[in-house]
Amino acid sequence: MEEKIVPIFKTKLGTITQTNHWAESGEVVAYEPYVREMRIWADLFEEVKIFTPFTTTSKQGSLCGYNRPNIKFQFVRYNTQIFRWGFLVRLIQMPIVFAKMAVFIWQHDFLLIRSPGHFAFMAHILVVLFRKRSITKFAGYFGYFKGERIPSIVERFWMRHLLSNRNLVLVYGKAPKPNFISYFPLLLSNQEIKTLEELPAGKKAEPVFRFYSLGRLIKVKGYDLAILGLGELFKLKPEWNWHYHLLGDGPEQKHLLALARSLGIADRITFEGSQSYLTAMQMIKQADAVIMPGVMEGWPKVVVEAWVAGTIPICANAGLLSEIISQHENGFLFEPDSKSLANVCLELFERRSERIQSMIDRGRQRAKQLTSDCFQQGLVEICKTRAKLS
Repeated sequence: MEEKIVPIFKTKLGTITQTNHWAESGEVVAYEPYVREMRIWADLFEEVKIFTPFTTTSKQGSLCGYNRPNIKFQFVRYNTQIFRWGFLVRLIQMPIVFAKMAVFIWQHDFLLIRSPGHFAFMAHILVVLFRKRSITKFAGYFGYFKGERIPSIVERFWMRHLLSNRNLVLVYGKAPKPNFISYFPLLLSNQEIKTLEELPAGKKAEPVFRFYSLGRLIKVKGYDLAILGLGELFKLKPEWNWHYHLLGDGPEQKHLLALARSLGIADRITFEGSQSYLTAMQMIKQADAVIMPGVMEGWPKVVVEAWVAGTIPICANAGLLSEIISQHENGFLFEPDSKSLANVCLELFERRSERIQSMIDRGRQRAKQLTSDCFQQGLVEICKTRAKLS
């Protein structure tokens, strides 16, 4: 029989989220990483009620059920489909959603707001109007980025200037105000870290230096920058023996292959295709370095996976990466241009092996500070000392 979890806080937590939810065989399912975190909140509170749209689009992504009897739902109609006039449908639905959300927030003493999004923006207005206590989980870089939409900019302005000390905000990176708290996302569970540590690595060909990247081959991931940087490395040191493995598939593969051919390095790049998670991690354990060239990442999971696998992350210096990677301590940062990446690769090649091992050891230590247990302990401390819950 499963052991009954005794909640720490005798409080009903009202949650506002725009995360997609579907019905599957009588069970509510949602994106697995989101569900995993909500289970932790459910273990801390007497009841968690989630105010969310019921999704009408086809299922997508890795989904699972909540498996917590104290999680309940209030579904509202809100268009989640992308089509030409979809914004007009949402505009019509929004006043009704706002009214129902107002009742929901009024009925709860403590709110968890999942931000950013239209639902979060409305919730932030209401918690200020009703003087309710809340904690916001802001998922992403808390700052302006190219192409950001106006509602997101306005929401951030509201959060910065109109939320009071009773409205806490968890952000990745530096906390800009006293009611903001620097926090990290739930990336890997303790069991996942243990599995990765115990996973055997395949045989590594020597003396080839192996770069790996992991992710969907789409433009936003910046793999063209990685290939351009390795092309620059080839020009600087053509005699050095290295190979680049791209784990993943996607619409950019043909373009990336053509780019590699134009730089004369196609024979040094292997497109491994989509792999199961454990297979991909087993391959990562063979890497000398993992390249993450994207400049629009939040708190990238692949950095922690590289640390656990015992390899060095090489990341574009953008967004939060300068706060996650300590240069020459647990990884390398490069400015997002090909020459900077090539120079960082040269520096990594030239470092003595014992210094590389010390970087690997520090990365593993940092990964152990980011487990699900640490995530839960941090939430308990915040709720007790900052939110004054009991």
